[in-house]
Amino acid sequence: MYQPMNVELACRLGMGAAISAQCLWDGLGGKFEAETEEAKGNTWIRMGHRHLSLLIPYLTPHMAKSALRRLIKGGILRTCDLNESAFDHTHWYAFTAYGQQLMASTACEDGEEA
Repeated sequence: MYQPMNVELACRLGMGAAISAQCLWDGLGGKFEAETEEAKGNTWIRMGHRHLSLLIPYLTPHMAKSALRRLIKGGILRTCDLNESAFDHTHWYAFTAYGQQLMASTACEDGEEA
């Protein structure tokens, strides 16, 4: 299975973080069905670590949670609570300006630049 990822991000934060970031980027781009919302000047995607581990089957839920935390700590993602229910603790993620710039420079299919 071929999994596109940002090599610079993989070197800096690990392959799990780079693959998770690419998955979120693809979800925001409409490559798969995901719950998104426009708020606070950003496009947010709702993604729990268990759902991420279902989309990327070789990441356990623990590995997915760790990857998302590294992306937040690394300044690639930011998180927000846009849930209507106080009992729903699923996070919403948006790329920071730096994260958008980094993901936009990821090579597309067939080695072409975005």
